Amino acid sequence: MPKWLVGWLLPVLLLLSTAASGQRVLLGLKGGGAFSKAIGPDATASRLRLGATVGLLVRLELPVGLALQAEGLYAQRGDNGNSYGFSVGHRLDYLAVPLLLQYHRDGLFVEGGAQYGYLLRATPNEPPAIRLDELAFEPRDLNFVLGVGFQDTSGVSVGWRYVGGLNNVFQPGQTSGTGQRRLRNSSLELYLNFVFEPRQVGQLTVAIGRGIGRGALGAVRLIGRAPGTLFRVVQRRQRPPTQLPAPDATPPVLPD
Repeated sequence: MPKWLVGWLLPVLLLLSTAASGQRVLLGLKGGGAFSKAIGPDATASRLRLGATVGLLVRLELPVGLALQAEGLYAQRGDNGNSYGFSVGHRLDYLAVPLLLQYHRDGLFVEGGAQYGYLLRATPNEPPAIRLDELAFEPRDLNFVLGVGFQDTSGVSVGWRYVGGLNNVFQPGQTSGTGQRRLRNSSLELYLNFVFEPRQVGQLTVAIGRGIGRGALGAVRLIGRAPGTLFRVVQRRQRPPTQLPAPDATPPVLPD
């Protein structure tokens, strides 16, 4: 297992171990959009890109409204620039793992922390005249995270988050011979979360299992009755129709 993944999983394991001491743990689903571009002294041709963010989260609630939250996300970054060297010129797909400290009060919350991203794919906005190897990009992306949001009592929350890059997108000396360009990822995320307790998953699983079991039992009973029902239908169809007695043709006797 990569060392960076081990180091990033340790806080998550710490959250789960702390939860065993009685703290409340929530699981969740996350999805939203991200407006991304490059920032830095050399990002003169960078243009805004619309991307997506989707993934899972685990939250450990602490006293006095505090919470620790870890997420695993698929996040799209990069920009819509077409001038290589002065813009990213690519859509960058990352596996992102934010670790956040949150403060909740009356439904509102603020959050801040760090995010580690691992580059999965770099897709150029236009086919380059000279093929560019993906090694030109830094495989790891370090960011700081700041955000605010609102969560209602049902577990649904909406939020705004800024994710700012701390390191250059390109590796040194691999920018088409023009030298190192100082460009960093910058993204504004608008997202929707839904959090729930793990026991709710168990209750839902049990309810679904019972529903499937009842449906299967009903199907078995129906199948078991089908041969007898089919036999009765066939027997009725093969039975000759009931013939009514012919009317009496003797003319009535009239009185004298």
